[in-house]
Amino acid sequence: MKIKDNQKTFKFMLSNFEIAEKKMPADFKSVHWDAFPNGYVDIIKNEKIWPRMLRNALTIGFNDALISHSNMRFQPGNSELWKEMKRGNFPDLIKEENDKNVLAYISDQVEKLILSTDIEYVASNCIGKIGNPVMYQLNVRAENAKNYEINYNTHDVDDIYHSWFIVNQLNHLAQEYPLICEIGSGYGGLASKIKNQIKKSRIIIFDLPEVNAVQSYYLLNTFPEHKIFGYQDFLQYGSKILEEDFDFLIMPGWAANDLLHSKVVDAFINARSMMEMNREVIKNYFEVIHTSLRENGLFACINRYMKPVTNQSNTTEINKMAEYPFDEYWSPLYSFPSEIQPHIHFLIARREHSKPIYSFNEILKTIRQNPFRRI
Repeated sequence: MKIKDNQKTFKFMLSNFEIAEKKMPADFKSVHWDAFPNGYVDIIKNEKIWPRMLRNALTIGFNDALISHSNMRFQPGNSELWKEMKRGNFPDLIKEENDKNVLAYISDQVEKLILSTDIEYVASNCIGKIGNPVMYQLNVRAENAKNYEINYNTHDVDDIYHSWFIVNQLNHLAQEYPLICEIGSGYGGLASKIKNQIKKSRIIIFDLPEVNAVQSYYLLNTFPEHKIFGYQDFLQYGSKILEEDFDFLIMPGWAANDLLHSKVVDAFINARSMMEMNREVIKNYFEVIHTSLRENGLFACINRYMKPVTNQSNTTEINKMAEYPFDEYWSPLYSFPSEIQPHIHFLIARREHSKPIYSFNEILKTIRQNPFRRI
């Protein structure tokens, strides 16, 4: 379905959310993500708050531009903070600043991003106006004397950095119309950059129903001429929806098992959300990956080295990237600490037909944070 007007956008968001909310398994949402208030339908219906969703609490928890506010949730007595902030009038939480120290920091970050990637790529993949992000415009003069206009946004720096490495590998996929699945997509920034670069790709997003609604708003407005399907379309077509010509399919995470039965996926991506999942949910996603990823397919896994996660029994478990349940049919293409977030490890692995000589489980053991490096 192509969405061209506001009314259809919110109808799409609402109908898919209502269906998914009714079908969500009781144990699917980790305690970390039990952060949405009851009555989310009313939030979707409140159309006036969505055009500024990258400044208000609609995207708190998956928008780094709001990190100073989202981190307050982890202070004693603030466990319900995100739920409380997602009620009411949704005022702007952040705005552009003129402080010279802030502007100097932004200039430094942009310079580092360009040195880590490519100035042409950065300039052509900066965040746009959808969601009204806090944005700083910089003029950068390259070594070739060409001037570039670059939009800086705190969260977007991560998406540009991650997508640069991912796209460099996706460009080598054999399929003309690659099927790419992103597990946990935030508001949709990374997926949008991949679509802009791999234009014939079909992208499936798996996430929580509330976050699916945010992704729907962002992607429907960013790609108004594209064909975007939702959960209700999957319920109508079943797995045959994979035979359809779509640009995005936005799905609740538990539906991955029902959608993907054979080796049809060319790449999986997870950027900084497996580190917040329960072990059982991680295990289920890996079963889907192992079952549905093609030979020579890719998995970009970008996560913290370790993070405490509270499970449904209200006990804390340590989520370690080195203990993710990869089987032996993988080989590493990239494996290094993120240059912009050293507590995050960047791994791109390729699915192999046979077990490589060197055990991938032994490679996983080397994924350990450098204790001497400041973060």
